[in-house]
Amino acid sequence: MVLAVFAAIAVAVAWTTATAVQLAASALIMGGTEHPLTSPPDDPAYISQYLSNAVLGFINPASGTATTSPDVPPIDDVDGNVYAVVYPAAFFPVFGSKTFDNSVGEGVSSLNGCVRGNSNCVYNGDASYDIDDPDQPVTAPSADEDYVIFGYSQSAVVASLVKRDLIANPRDAGETSFFLLANPMRPNGGILARGPEGLTIPIIGITFYGATPTDSCDQGPCMPTVDAAAQYDLLGGDAPASLTNVLAIANSLASYYYLHGDLQNENFGDAVYQGSYGDTDYYLYPAERLPILMPFEAFVPSPILTALDAPLRVLIEGAYARDVNPGVATKVGLLPFRNPIATAINLAKSIPTGLDDAIEEVSGDRPLGTEETTSPFGVGGPELPTHPAEDSTATTVEDNTARTMSWAHAADADQTEQTVVADDVAPVVGDPGPSGDQLGQAPPMGDTTIQAVENPAPPGGEGVTTNLRQDAVVEEAVGGTGSENTGNGVLTDKAPRVGLKPALPKLPKLPKLPKLRGPISFDSPVRLGPSPTSRPDRNRTSSTETVSEPENKTPAGGETGGEPGGQDAAA
Repeated sequence: MVLAVFAAIAVAVAWTTATAVQLAASALIMGGTEHPLTSPPDDPAYISQYLSNAVLGFINPASGTATTSPDVPPIDDVDGNVYAVVYPAAFFPVFGSKTFDNSVGEGVSSLNGCVRGNSNCVYNGDASYDIDDPDQPVTAPSADEDYVIFGYSQSAVVASLVKRDLIANPRDAGETSFFLLANPMRPNGGILARGPEGLTIPIIGITFYGATPTDSCDQGPCMPTVDAAAQYDLLGGDAPASLTNVLAIANSLASYYYLHGDLQNENFGDAVYQGSYGDTDYYLYPAERLPILMPFEAFVPSPILTALDAPLRVLIEGAYARDVNPGVATKVGLLPFRNPIATAINLAKSIPTGLDDAIEEVSGDRPLGTEETTSPFGVGGPELPTHPAEDSTATTVEDNTARTMSWAHAADADQTEQTVVADDVAPVVGDPGPSGDQLGQAPPMGDTTIQAVENPAPPGGEGVTTNLRQDAVVEEAVGGTGSENTGNGVLTDKAPRVGLKPALPKLPKLPKLPKLRGPISFDSPVRLGPSPTSRPDRNRTSSTETVSEPENKTPAGGETGGEPGGQDAAA
């Protein structure tokens, strides 16, 4: 009898341990341009802080959030190993000697090797750590582990191409999910998805790879994805859909300069839900003030800039396809405005609205009687859809899926990707938009294709994973005067985080319960320093401030190595 009891206990403990190990997700994290996450060129404190914020600031807060489809689970939370995956992170001629395509190609090979557990994987063993025991060295990534892949800017392109490859050639075991930050391949907004797919710009070597796929759940194992972007960021997922709207292009360049580099230090709780499509949920960090007005904040009174914001925002938003779901591939067009008539009407309304906004900022009154604009897209712009977790009437998953969005809803039953031409001026709400050429999910054909080539593992083994130690050097010396660091964006600097690995208390791993799409609250970290209270909060969200990286750098090409305004190199 006693032996039977002990045997039952042993079986239960073994089952619990096996289940916990199986469900523990690890993170494969890559840096942005000029940040290969190896020393040199990156400072170890920067790498540690970057890895920590990727997990604690983005991935884990996003895990468990509600989705609009019962077939798409949330992304996993990270409770296993955290790997700093290494790649050149170069962008010739600005940073390093490798072209963008060559840098991305090596990144695809390295990340694909890590997620598949083969010898192509290159990671920084000194920076990688186990969340349960940060002081212990980690083992090499294995083929059967669950992974959350984090890509920022250029590495979001790497992650998107790896996702495309995983759809075409699924893993034998293990789950995969993605968090893409400032993704240049975002279907509606990514600059690499706006142009003709497969076209390569010569000399500098930049290929328009097309849109990040969203149909993994239809093709095989579901790979849930979260895609977050800063509003108007030219190279970070919110580029205009017009080649001739000069004002929108200039504003987008300013957003890249002021907001792109700071985004890596933000917190997921500050983003607003923008919609869902297929396996992907989209989020936006709204620009409280137009980036094109930010250079004047030092010497122009805030109410004047506030009065100008409303009409200028209407003219700029006329170049965007806000009536199309962010997950529907939308190409660039030639017209300066998608709907000139609607833009003219909204412009007329925006002038008194801007005056009321300015007067309200000073006195609290709106003497012209206009309504306050709540949409981040300005007067006449669409309102953001309600996040599933905030829908108090949705008590079941079926209720959530029945709710329509203000943009085009997710894909049809077969989840066929659609392409929208930016010059189409007949917006349709509740439909993915006008159907164009279908966007293929395969990589571009011909010489412009970057293939992820894997070395076969030795017979009878999983292959040897390259463990790049701290004193190792990447193939090329990444140089230049820029860096994907923080800058002077719309939000002021936060106090820098201590560059240490997060030491979390050891707790016994227990079997995870099925993930429910219930509400989740985000507790933003304490933010130090004054916030710009003089600006009106159009989005009814609290102003936040950004954490400075340990190597904060000067704008406008200083010798300290920082890119202008903390921006990312070209992607």
